[in-house]
Amino acid sequence: MNPLDKKTVLITGASSGIGLETARAFGRRGCRVALAARRTEKLTALSEDLKKLDVETLILSCDVRDKEQSKNAVEDVVKAWGNLNILINCAGISDLQSFDHQNLDRIEDVINTNLLGTLYTTHAALPHMRRSKEGHILNVSSVAGLMGIPWMAAYSASKFAVVGFTEALRRELHGSGIRLTAFCPGTVDTAMAETPLQDEALRKSIDPKTAEETAERIVRAILKEIPEDVYGEVSALQLRIMRFFPRLVDWAVHRIFTRKHPQVRELLQAEKADHS
Repeated sequence: MNPLDKKTVLITGASSGIGLETARAFGRRGCRVALAARRTEKLTALSEDLKKLDVETLILSCDVRDKEQSKNAVEDVVKAWGNLNILINCAGISDLQSFDHQNLDRIEDVINTNLLGTLYTTHAALPHMRRSKEGHILNVSSVAGLMGIPWMAAYSASKFAVVGFTEALRRELHGSGIRLTAFCPGTVDTAMAETPLQDEALRKSIDPKTAEETAERIVRAILKEIPEDVYGEVSALQLRIMRFFPRLVDWAVHRIFTRKHPQVRELLQAEKADHS
């Protein structure tokens, strides 16, 4: 039997990257898939592809930074299909910049999208899941939510918060029938990482996962009800070990980024020119 057949899934950030491939992965398993994002033209194209596979879809124009739009997206799914079994909070943005040079409006966008967007949709979904006494919420965080990534301080802050929120809510809802997963991928070959991955040496050293591979891992996390899933070039065990050697890790990570990351090198050169 297929445990996901006819399940209702809502995916935010479904217009590209991990979100798009996750929609396809659930669709292949017989799920009804609600597609939420700001770029509805891309959702329409994805919906047409899924319909060729006999996947029932729902297109939702939604900016997760807006609490009303987030709530309406959830309500529209329940109105159309009667319930919501799985929520995948995948909408997210990143920024690579020295923190003191980063625009404050951009910092707010990162926090509002990655953290508040996750909180808004989860808050809207929980009453429906409580009524049915079952459901699964998977929040896409990052390895950057488990170890601070230099030149991505605001992004790391938002993703650390997503991990903490997921862990706290998972414990709060223990025994309710509602499961939660913090999904923490490393580098994934999507538009978000397109520029640094153009550097062949960096790509070879990282060996990034594809969006398709990552989507399959998300489905696996749902099926196995994994509380926290670390996936990519850094393992959960390595992250635990790193905590015992903070000064060494600080030095190593700084050295790796300044020597291997092409965008970081450009940032440092620009800042040096500004101060000269």
